[in-house]
Amino acid sequence: MWEIGTIKFLLYVTLAASLLAPLTSPSGRRDNVAPLVMAAIGVGSFAVAMGISFYAASLGRPLSFYHGLVVQDSFTSLMLLGASLASAIFLLAVGTDGLGWSSSPSLYSLVPMTLFGAFFLAGATNALVILASWLLVSVISYIIIAAPDSKNAKAAGVRYIFVGMVATLALVGSLAFISVSSGAYTFSITPVSGLSTDARGLMALAVLLLLAALGFKVGLFPFHWWLPSVYGRGDGRTVSFVAAVVKLSFLAILTRVLVIIASGGQLHTIIAITLAALAVATMTYGNFAALTTRDLQVILAYSSMAQVGYIFAAIAAASYFAGVGNEYMLRLSLFAVALQSIAYAVAKAPLFAFAGEVGGSLDSLRGLMKSSPLSAVTASVLLYSLLGVPPLLGFWGKLYMFLAAVGFSVWLALAALINSGVSSVYYIIASREMLRKDYEATPKPRARYAVALLIASLLIVLLGLVAPLTFRGIISIYI
Repeated sequence: MWEIGTIKFLLYVTLAASLLAPLTSPSGRRDNVAPLVMAAIGVGSFAVAMGISFYAASLGRPLSFYHGLVVQDSFTSLMLLGASLASAIFLLAVGTDGLGWSSSPSLYSLVPMTLFGAFFLAGATNALVILASWLLVSVISYIIIAAPDSKNAKAAGVRYIFVGMVATLALVGSLAFISVSSGAYTFSITPVSGLSTDARGLMALAVLLLLAALGFKVGLFPFHWWLPSVYGRGDGRTVSFVAAVVKLSFLAILTRVLVIIASGGQLHTIIAITLAALAVATMTYGNFAALTTRDLQVILAYSSMAQVGYIFAAIAAASYFAGVGNEYMLRLSLFAVALQSIAYAVAKAPLFAFAGEVGGSLDSLRGLMKSSPLSAVTASVLLYSLLGVPPLLGFWGKLYMFLAAVGFSVWLALAALINSGVSSVYYIIASREMLRKDYEATPKPRARYAVALLIASLLIVLLGLVAPLTFRGIISIYI
């Protein structure tokens, strides 16, 4: 198949761009944009690869790489395509800022390297591949968080490292229990069926450890305690990449593993109920915590929790429908996960970067409409997409999430609906402060941050118009 060869070539171009980026600036000159150009080439190459992969997989042919160790189905390809879009927006916003840091030009090498690792992580079918790619993506995210020359960035990086160590230990335990309980000593991730009572107990423990590991990575309640001090207090420019791009790869592999395990038909109800409970707790805590602050970056940090809660509601539905064999509702649930995740990533990448540029306080954003009307309007569009206002992409993600959740549990859908109402308070307040004209002009953000907000908002509008026309049947996951 020509698609596999082409995707491999483009993937290696992404890797080459990552390795060449530091070599283009051997003297560390701050005015040398070559590392940024190399990073952009790597991100563009990866986006094209994922576009080809999505097209091929949507025709019903999941693509198998490296003797089946990595599989790209339409769900995984779409998630990674969203990650590449968010990466491009991140590079546009940050621009040459990273060249001024003492870590220069590492940032521009690590961005395409992250996407390269995400390809293997999101599509892994083997526990050892998951572990190896997990370590690669995790270590890169630690470095990126700590890259800026500020005490807050360094402190956030240290906290994130400790959290990552705990998450990795939980992942190792989970993968070990999955292999032992399923009897698959080849370390393949396979559907769970025909388990003995003892094996079912081990598999349930494996799922709990997996949720703990991924919970630390994505800010799931009650593993979220690090999130305000890392997302809320770190440098918003680097937080934007980790919160948007890196998180999508973890959400993709979590969905894949849980759906595969649940499709065996033995643990699907327990998995779905557990996910639903965690989803409600996460979205509720995130939304109410966001009401307690007037710092835009902290609001974005807590709203990230809430968004993860909505995504987990769709994953819960996907796990349940995989277990009962309802293929139509499974595809609908996966469609909801993908749309909500992409809407989240495309909006959060420029918003976190913008918060890092202009300062976090909502009070300091009063008068933004006078100093930079484009930034005020486009940032508001992204906030309203996160809220779920039609016809923006975030609306369709939430709509399909509600439809999937209703098929599994009316109470889950009702909880998500109430939480969406609660979130409207802080989203509207943040937008109102930026759009006010009765204050003196605030400091104007640099042009590239405004352009990044503009492009992201146009994408959100365009994808919002296309999403309802997309046939849900093309979204599938390899089991």
